[in-house]
Amino acid sequence: MDEAGSDTGLSDVGMLGNGAPQSQALEQVAMRKHGVGGWEPFHYEKISETEYEVSGGVPALIGGVKKWPGPHSAVVVTQAELELASTPAEIAPVQPQAAAPSMPSLPQQNADGSAAPNFLTVVLQLPADEAGRKRICNAFNLDASFFGATVTATSLADEIAVNQLLELRCDPADVKDARERAASRKPPSL
Repeated sequence: MDEAGSDTGLSDVGMLGNGAPQSQALEQVAMRKHGVGGWEPFHYEKISETEYEVSGGVPALIGGVKKWPGPHSAVVVTQAELELASTPAEIAPVQPQAAAPSMPSLPQQNADGSAAPNFLTVVLQLPADEAGRKRICNAFNLDASFFGATVTATSLADEIAVNQLLELRCDPADVKDARERAASRKPPSL
Protein backbone atom coordinates (compact mmCIF):
# COMPACT_ATOMS: atom_id res chain seq x y z
CA MET A 1 0.00 0.00 0.00
CA ASP A 2 1.23 3.50 -0.71
CA GLU A 3 0.77 6.44 1.62
CA ALA A 4 -2.59 7.35 0.08
CA GLY A 5 -3.97 3.97 1.09
CA SER A 6 -4.47 2.61 -2.41
CA ASP A 7 -2.31 -0.20 -3.72
CA THR A 8 -0.87 0.95 -7.05
CA GLY A 9 2.23 -1.21 -6.91
CA LEU A 10 4.26 1.86 -7.87
CA SER A 11 6.82 3.64 -5.71
CA ASP A 12 6.87 7.42 -5.41
CA VAL A 13 9.56 7.67 -8.10
CA GLY A 14 10.97 5.17 -10.55
CA MET A 15 12.15 4.17 -13.99
CA LEU A 16 9.82 2.55 -16.51
CA GLY A 17 10.43 -0.35 -18.86
CA ASN A 18 10.85 -3.08 -16.27
CA GLY A 19 7.85 -5.07 -17.52
CA ALA A 20 5.87 -4.98 -14.27
CA PRO A 21 2.10 -4.85 -14.93
CA GLN A 22 1.69 -1.58 -12.98
CA SER A 23 4.53 0.03 -14.93
CA GLN A 24 3.10 -1.20 -18.23
CA ALA A 25 -0.29 0.35 -17.39
CA LEU A 26 1.40 3.66 -16.53
CA GLU A 27 3.42 3.54 -19.77
CA GLN A 28 0.34 2.77 -21.89
CA VAL A 29 -1.78 5.54 -20.38
CA ALA A 30 1.07 8.06 -20.72
CA MET A 31 1.69 7.17 -24.38
CA ARG A 32 -2.02 7.41 -25.19
CA LYS A 33 -2.37 10.76 -23.41
CA HIS A 34 0.80 12.23 -24.93
CA GLY A 35 -0.41 11.25 -28.40
CA VAL A 36 2.86 11.74 -30.32
CA GLY A 37 3.98 8.84 -32.49
CA GLY A 38 7.27 7.34 -31.30
CA TRP A 39 7.13 9.02 -27.87
CA GLU A 40 7.91 6.60 -25.03
CA PRO A 41 8.07 7.20 -21.29
CA PHE A 42 11.13 6.32 -19.21
CA HIS A 43 10.56 7.84 -15.74
CA TYR A 44 7.72 8.68 -13.37
CA GLU A 45 7.27 10.58 -10.13
CA LYS A 46 4.27 10.81 -7.81
CA ILE A 47 3.30 14.49 -7.67
CA SER A 48 0.13 14.22 -5.56
CA GLU A 49 -1.90 11.57 -3.81
CA THR A 50 -3.68 10.76 -7.07
CA GLU A 51 -1.28 11.80 -9.86
CA TYR A 52 2.00 10.70 -11.45
CA GLU A 53 4.14 12.85 -13.74
CA VAL A 54 5.53 10.64 -16.50
CA SER A 55 8.56 11.87 -18.48
CA GLY A 56 9.60 10.63 -21.87
CA GLY A 57 10.68 11.43 -25.39
CA VAL A 58 11.45 9.79 -28.69
CA PRO A 59 14.10 7.12 -28.04
CA ALA A 60 16.98 6.14 -30.28
CA LEU A 61 18.91 2.87 -30.34
CA ILE A 62 22.53 3.93 -29.67
CA GLY A 63 25.13 1.20 -29.39
CA GLY A 64 22.38 -1.38 -29.00
CA VAL A 65 20.87 0.49 -26.03
CA LYS A 66 17.66 2.51 -26.02
CA LYS A 67 18.40 6.15 -25.08
CA TRP A 68 16.38 9.36 -25.05
CA PRO A 69 18.82 11.94 -26.49
CA GLY A 70 16.29 14.52 -27.70
CA PRO A 71 14.01 16.88 -25.82
CA HIS A 72 11.92 15.37 -23.02
CA SER A 73 8.31 16.14 -22.21
CA ALA A 74 5.93 15.02 -19.50
CA VAL A 75 2.31 14.06 -19.09
CA VAL A 76 0.25 13.67 -15.89
CA VAL A 77 -1.49 10.34 -15.32
CA THR A 78 -4.19 10.07 -12.66
CA GLN A 79 -4.92 7.18 -10.35
CA ALA A 80 -8.35 6.79 -11.98
CA GLU A 81 -6.77 6.43 -15.43
CA LEU A 82 -4.39 3.77 -14.08
CA GLU A 83 -7.25 1.85 -12.49
CA LEU A 84 -9.23 1.99 -15.74
CA ALA A 85 -6.18 0.77 -17.71
CA SER A 86 -5.74 -2.11 -15.23
CA THR A 87 -9.36 -3.26 -15.59
CA PRO A 88 -9.67 -6.73 -17.15
CA ALA A 89 -10.30 -6.82 -20.91
CA GLU A 90 -13.87 -8.16 -20.48
CA ILE A 91 -14.91 -4.91 -18.80
CA ALA A 92 -12.80 -2.26 -20.54
CA PRO A 93 -12.44 -2.18 -24.31
CA VAL A 94 -8.89 -2.76 -25.52
CA GLN A 95 -7.39 0.21 -27.34
CA PRO A 96 -5.18 -0.71 -30.35
CA GLN A 97 -2.47 1.76 -29.28
CA ALA A 98 -2.41 0.25 -25.77
CA ALA A 99 0.00 -2.50 -26.82
CA ALA A 100 2.98 -2.97 -24.52
CA PRO A 101 5.97 -0.89 -25.63
CA SER A 102 8.70 -2.91 -27.24
CA MET A 103 11.92 -3.21 -25.30
CA PRO A 104 15.22 -3.66 -27.06
CA SER A 105 16.19 -7.29 -26.76
CA LEU A 106 19.58 -8.12 -25.36
CA PRO A 107 21.75 -10.12 -27.73
CA GLN A 108 22.24 -13.78 -26.98
CA GLN A 109 25.66 -13.56 -28.60
CA ASN A 110 27.93 -10.71 -29.52
CA ALA A 111 28.77 -10.14 -33.17
CA ASP A 112 32.10 -11.94 -32.71
CA GLY A 113 30.30 -15.07 -31.40
CA SER A 114 31.25 -14.53 -27.74
CA ALA A 115 28.67 -14.79 -24.96
CA ALA A 116 26.24 -11.94 -24.27
CA PRO A 117 27.47 -9.24 -21.87
CA ASN A 118 27.03 -9.77 -18.14
CA PHE A 119 26.97 -6.05 -17.27
CA LEU A 120 24.77 -3.05 -17.94
CA THR A 121 26.32 0.35 -17.32
CA VAL A 122 24.02 3.28 -16.62
CA VAL A 123 25.13 6.86 -15.99
CA LEU A 124 22.63 9.28 -14.44
CA GLN A 125 23.26 12.99 -14.15
CA LEU A 126 21.94 13.75 -10.68
CA PRO A 127 19.73 16.80 -10.13
CA ALA A 128 21.36 19.85 -8.55
CA ASP A 129 19.01 19.94 -5.54
CA GLU A 130 19.74 17.73 -2.53
CA ALA A 131 16.14 16.44 -2.29
CA GLY A 132 16.28 15.33 -5.92
CA ARG A 133 19.60 13.57 -5.35
CA LYS A 134 18.15 11.71 -2.37
CA ARG A 135 15.06 10.62 -4.36
CA ILE A 136 17.25 9.16 -7.11
CA CYS A 137 19.57 7.41 -4.66
CA ASN A 138 16.59 5.98 -2.77
CA ALA A 139 14.96 4.80 -6.01
CA PHE A 140 18.14 2.91 -6.88
CA ASN A 141 18.81 1.17 -3.58
CA LEU A 142 22.39 0.15 -4.28
CA ASP A 143 22.36 -2.67 -1.74
CA ALA A 144 19.38 -4.32 -3.41
CA SER A 145 19.18 -7.20 -5.83
CA PHE A 146 17.38 -6.26 -9.05
CA PHE A 147 15.73 -9.42 -10.41
CA GLY A 148 18.91 -11.39 -9.65
CA ALA A 149 21.34 -8.66 -10.75
CA THR A 150 23.60 -7.05 -8.19
CA VAL A 151 25.41 -3.73 -8.16
CA THR A 152 29.13 -4.39 -8.64
CA ALA A 153 30.44 -0.80 -8.71
CA THR A 154 29.30 2.78 -8.21
CA SER A 155 30.88 6.15 -8.89
CA LEU A 156 29.92 9.78 -8.50
CA ALA A 157 31.61 10.56 -11.82
CA ASP A 158 30.67 9.88 -15.44
CA GLU A 159 32.90 6.83 -15.86
CA ILE A 160 31.70 6.18 -19.40
CA ALA A 161 32.86 9.64 -20.50
CA VAL A 162 36.18 9.09 -18.67
CA ASN A 163 36.64 5.75 -20.47
CA GLN A 164 35.84 7.31 -23.83
CA LEU A 165 38.42 10.05 -23.26
CA LEU A 166 41.00 7.47 -22.17
CA GLU A 167 40.29 5.45 -25.33
CA LEU A 168 41.02 8.52 -27.43
CA ARG A 169 44.33 9.13 -25.68
CA CYS A 170 45.59 5.57 -25.08
CA ASP A 171 47.23 3.14 -27.46
CA PRO A 172 44.48 1.06 -29.16
CA ALA A 173 46.31 -2.15 -28.23
CA ASP A 174 46.20 -1.16 -24.54
CA VAL A 175 42.47 -0.39 -24.80
CA LYS A 176 41.81 -3.76 -26.46
CA ASP A 177 43.87 -5.54 -23.78
CA ALA A 178 41.97 -3.78 -20.97
CA ARG A 179 38.60 -4.70 -22.53
CA GLU A 180 39.64 -8.35 -22.94
CA ARG A 181 40.83 -8.53 -19.32
CA ALA A 182 37.59 -7.01 -18.05
CA ALA A 183 35.52 -9.38 -20.20
CA SER A 184 37.42 -12.43 -18.97
CA ARG A 185 36.79 -11.69 -15.29
CA LYS A 186 34.40 -14.07 -13.63
CA PRO A 187 31.27 -12.49 -12.13
CA PRO A 188 31.35 -12.37 -8.33
CA SER A 189 29.79 -15.35 -6.58
CA LEU A 190 26.55 -14.63 -4.77
